[in-house]
Amino acid sequence: MMGYVGTVSLYSSLLALGYVVALFRRGKETLTDGATLQGRLPPLKPLYVHALLSMIFRPKQLPKRLLSAGSMPQLSVNSDSVAVNAQNLANYRKKCGLPEGKGLPILYPTVETFCMNLACMCLPTFPISVIGGVLACYRATMHRPIQESETLTYRQRLLPKMQQTEKGDTEFDMSVSVLSATGELLWEDTSTFLSFGKQRQGNSKQREPELDARSFQASETWQLSTQDGPQFAALNGDINFIHLHPILARLFGFKSNIAHGVYLVSKSIAAMQTGKQQQYPQAVCASFKRPAVLPGHFTCHWQQGTQGATFSSDFAVCSEETGKTVLSGRYTCGKDAVAKM
Repeated sequence: MMGYVGTVSLYSSLLALGYVVALFRRGKETLTDGATLQGRLPPLKPLYVHALLSMIFRPKQLPKRLLSAGSMPQLSVNSDSVAVNAQNLANYRKKCGLPEGKGLPILYPTVETFCMNLACMCLPTFPISVIGGVLACYRATMHRPIQESETLTYRQRLLPKMQQTEKGDTEFDMSVSVLSATGELLWEDTSTFLSFGKQRQGNSKQREPELDARSFQASETWQLSTQDGPQFAALNGDINFIHLHPILARLFGFKSNIAHGVYLVSKSIAAMQTGKQQQYPQAVCASFKRPAVLPGHFTCHWQQGTQGATFSSDFAVCSEETGKTVLSGRYTCGKDAVAKM
């Protein structure tokens, strides 16, 4: 253990030095609450330094004053006149099995804007460590097709709403909106993050029964390797240690590195879209039940249905090794599509 401690201490010291150098070199480009970047998204490298340093200088749990108030500070980060990264989009489609097309896939803006949520978490007034929170639930709506050639505006916000769970953890929401050059709302999402409490209380109620997804009418099985974690991290910038390598993930209590939730939902949408014509608006929501440990075999099960002009699919991704559900959700297309669990 002393070897790990010494390595982490040295690594932290080097990162701290790199952080000071980065701030010196970037000067006025350091992000502040409400900042608006022109023609680009927040750069990731300085944010990684902020995130790792937050492990040392910020609490791992929300302060009591925020818990008592029942709300988070209202923070935001913005980017105007941003072009779509065409190469990254092509790589995302290939990685997730999505067909080529002129419009953006519904979850691609999530890939582009991971850096915006990270930038908000790195603001000085964000109250807790960036490292350690987990994504519990996700919802996104695409109101109309977004063309690759469009210039987009991004608006990111930390929402004031927060709530405590039965286990003593705290949930809070972050939202990103994508607008056209004329201000039309094109796409929006909400990510619900879970901040673990100091004294977790276990299950005060009987655990929710496992979803019987194997009775769904359609399925597709994937064989995922430990390389799928770092490969998707290269696309969205989420280089959390738990995704990158089995050894790094073990330091955080996992048996091996784990797959990104957005990657699994993207592959699920690709499976459900096969042979179907695109309709708008589109909406997707997903609830993440447990980590998808790599390597492993995972099966997406889905049940399709229609109501009027709206097509919908309930879906779940299950581990073939454990038989347990990793995530579940709903994907809808058409007039009444709503991102709601």
